[in-house]
Amino acid sequence: MLKRHLDNFVSKLIDWWFRVSTIERFLIATGTGLLISIFGGLPLILGLLRLGLGTLPEGLIRVQQGIDTVDAWIIGIALLLIAVGLFLAIWRFLNDAKLRSKRRILVIEARGLRDDDGNPLADAVGRDRDEAVTPIILDLRNRLDGRVIEPDNALADIAAAHRSLLQHKRDGDRANVTTVYGGLTSVPYTFLTGVLLDDEGGVLTYDWDRTREAWRKIDGEDDGSHFSVDGLGSLTGKEMVVAFAFSYRGTPLRRHSGRYLPIVRLTLENMSSDAHWSQKKQNRLAQEFFETAKQLSASGVKRIHLVLAAPNSVVFTFGRRYDKRNLPEIVVYQYQRGMVPAYPWGVLMPVAGIERPQVLYSEPEAEQSS
Repeated sequence: MLKRHLDNFVSKLIDWWFRVSTIERFLIATGTGLLISIFGGLPLILGLLRLGLGTLPEGLIRVQQGIDTVDAWIIGIALLLIAVGLFLAIWRFLNDAKLRSKRRILVIEARGLRDDDGNPLADAVGRDRDEAVTPIILDLRNRLDGRVIEPDNALADIAAAHRSLLQHKRDGDRANVTTVYGGLTSVPYTFLTGVLLDDEGGVLTYDWDRTREAWRKIDGEDDGSHFSVDGLGSLTGKEMVVAFAFSYRGTPLRRHSGRYLPIVRLTLENMSSDAHWSQKKQNRLAQEFFETAKQLSASGVKRIHLVLAAPNSVVFTFGRRYDKRNLPEIVVYQYQRGMVPAYPWGVLMPVAGIERPQVLYSEPEAEQSS
């Protein structure tokens, strides 16, 4: 116990020393160096001679008296330097503490695909940051035998979480508030959350690392992978299916409302379920999606039917980057393995003049894969 407290104290002391500014460290180090020079060097040699000889020769005594006079001045200057350095360091520490007390982190954790409440995202963020953490729990766990039920109810919950976030930001200076998002929810819910948080400035994103069984910040390196795009040459009609393959090749939506729709496929080079840990990469790929959607809009497409096979954080980023005003309407679908149809419902997003999201249910007809 004592060793742990000692290690913690030493760790904090080292951290404090390297966080103080250059001028503070310079003053303290200079003062300390002067004190060491006074009690070391020539005074130390004279002390050792006195110890060995019993007394010093008269010449050396006069030297020591002169040194003692100078040392008194040096000690005074050294203590003054150390005192000023400590004063500035303490002042800065208290000022930083005051600023930290004003800063807050709003942590939105969306729960939907895991039944337990262990490993809260707010705890993981709190270990990484010094600011006060305020959790906003978005609980969308409404399932039966692995299937999402009553999706209409979730839309109201997502809107309520967004209102809660806005209220927290109104309660303080927005400049002192950082927003963090992480979740494990169905694709339409995640995309909708991203659309609603589009105007909330910078958002730090976390995702659940299945290998580590822990929350992990999206802060890795961009590997430069791009989407290959197929199907833009077959643009016909007002509606189009866009099928993303980020982690794996999913089952495409081919038939909607009794009609077969043309498909544009975006397939990531080197697909992997562990290739999404770079926010720069996610933003870049979201921009590629944006450019594809612009091409579809320029070709007369009015509504995109989107199916995604991607990690939660990627879906969230794509939702945030989707232009609410200048791109076509978009319906994001939920895939249910073993069901007919495979995409039983989707969410029409509040973009392109649509004020509120709406759940659209697929007709009970067989899906065909290409």
